[in-house]
Amino acid sequence: MQFVIELLDAAKSGKRCAPVAHHLVGAILQLRFPNLVVSNHSYSTADQSHSMPGDFYVGDTAVHVTVSPSPSHYQRIDENLVDGLRVYLLVPESLLLGARQNVREEISARVSVVSIESFVSQNIDEMSTFSESARRGEIARLLTEYNRRCSEVEMDPSLLIEIPQALKNKAS
Repeated sequence: MQFVIELLDAAKSGKRCAPVAHHLVGAILQLRFPNLVVSNHSYSTADQSHSMPGDFYVGDTAVHVTVSPSPSHYQRIDENLVDGLRVYLLVPESLLLGARQNVREEISARVSVVSIESFVSQNIDEMSTFSESARRGEIARLLTEYNRRCSEVEMDPSLLIEIPQALKNKAS
């Protein structure tokens, strides 16, 4: 989980936390479900689009990613539930307790509220079958997929993440 915390902390300093979180989740979903096409759109488009139930839509589940939950997020989640969808709300670890409380009081206990850090890290751990050496390779694959997805839809090259050589060697 530490590598995700460090990525998001570094992104906060450049005010890029929201798009980095969005694309990290998109990348992990694509790696986790390689036979599915996980939508890829710029962060600002995802924020404005109401054509999709969430930032990502996998199976019958809407996945919402935000670093700052707002009433509009909760309204969209409520709409997802009315439409019969399962819902994940992914927020930074620091906002997890408040987001869980808001969802349970305002919407429904049926919503899975999970930290972005835990969601990405748990998927990495599972994909690497909990092996430390394989984990480094999976992190390299995640960052490669993240960079690929960002390059396709974002104009800001500062969103790209440099992959450390030590990780590149593990991915080979």
